[in-house]
Amino acid sequence: MRSIRSRLLIWIGLPFTGLAMLALLSSYYLLSRQINETFDDMLLNAAERVERRIHSVDGELRVNMHYFSISTLGSRGDGKIFYRIQEVDGGMLVGFAGLEGPPEVSEQPLFYDVDYAGNSLRAVALTFPLTRANQSREIEVIVAESTEARQALVSDFMLTLSGLMAVGGLLAISIALLAIHKGLAPLNAIRRSLHRRSQHDLEPLVGEVPREVAPLIQSINQLMERMRLSIQNTQQLNADVSHQLRTPVSEIRALSELTLARSSEPETRANLDEIKRIAEHAGHTVEQLLRYAKTRHELVDSANLKRVDLVEICRDACAQAATSIYQRSQELALEADERTPALLGDPIMLRWMVQNLIDNASLHAGGEQPYRGSIQVSVECRDGRCLLAVRDAGVGVDEARLARLTERFYRADTRVQGSGLGLAIAEQIAQAHGAELILRNRQEGGLEASVSFPVLLPHSAPAPSAASTASAR
Repeated sequence: MRSIRSRLLIWIGLPFTGLAMLALLSSYYLLSRQINETFDDMLLNAAERVERRIHSVDGELRVNMHYFSISTLGSRGDGKIFYRIQEVDGGMLVGFAGLEGPPEVSEQPLFYDVDYAGNSLRAVALTFPLTRANQSREIEVIVAESTEARQALVSDFMLTLSGLMAVGGLLAISIALLAIHKGLAPLNAIRRSLHRRSQHDLEPLVGEVPREVAPLIQSINQLMERMRLSIQNTQQLNADVSHQLRTPVSEIRALSELTLARSSEPETRANLDEIKRIAEHAGHTVEQLLRYAKTRHELVDSANLKRVDLVEICRDACAQAATSIYQRSQELALEADERTPALLGDPIMLRWMVQNLIDNASLHAGGEQPYRGSIQVSVECRDGRCLLAVRDAGVGVDEARLARLTERFYRADTRVQGSGLGLAIAEQIAQAHGAELILRNRQEGGLEASVSFPVLLPHSAPAPSAASTASAR
């Protein structure tokens, strides 16, 4: 679809082009008529002056052509003059005998077009009585001029007029482009304002705008408000689902543990152990599903983001994961620069992300075998960005599978317990914070999951923009 600018140019340019063509045609018609009338008047004047050149010598009519020349017509000298003077119903006195007379006889001067000697001529025929030596005769005078001078003059006028109209057209187009640019400036300002915003920023647009743009701003603000309400409703639904699902799963798990403590039959205890394991897995999966739903980057409202300390968040996440890490005979270390600048984010979601990255390394670093190595969490700032990395010294992941690790419910090894949502959640949280999750195998062995965050500049709190999706786990 054409832009508004092109539409305005078309609707401005086409009428003006049509008017310019009409003006040129009208000018050509008027100029041609005026120039022809002027030249015809000069032709007639030249024909009338011939009367004073006729005199009688011994009863014979003679014509003195000494003063009759091409300059008589006031032409520019690039035309040709032909003439014929003769008595009506008599012999020719002087001139070009082959020059045709008028198509009809008239007592008034008669203008007509004629061809002679390969020239297109404009001629005038004039008949007047002449009395010399008591003799009265009718004399016909024909004077013709080639039309080159007329055509050249018309061409010069039209060329000059066309040049002036072309310059005027260019000036009009320039003025129209400037006017369109100024007229579209409010829309461009709105576009730039929306482009600079994060996709999660749903704050209304404010500012002075022209009356014609005000309904558009109002509609955009109403749309943002509806989106904000939709996000709130979705988040509330997630909270309700979380409450409704956690309770029965927790009751099943507690009931299985209580029954298991009172039962002594091996078969029953085995079934209760399986029920407990399934309940724990269901509870973990439900928790991960709810986190996945809550961390969808399009549902994150940037108005709820605040300044957070990533180092402190990693410290809390490591403290919560320490018990399970040590129970699996693994080691957990945190290396962080305490001078790391603050980030703009949601502390709860960021803690979920760090926990999922740690759990992923703890559960899957050993492949088919339980992992007994160390897990390292580091936070550092370089090149204007803050880098969070979780590394293990396990077996790594097949390069062909690295790109799928962040897909929902995908697990590189189905024999290892897990929901297949941990890295998908981590990637969504990274996107919601304008960061990028990158997974790669380490040269010394193991997997590294790194998240690169934009640093929050001092005295500013910009809304993060979603980064492009990286390779998935």
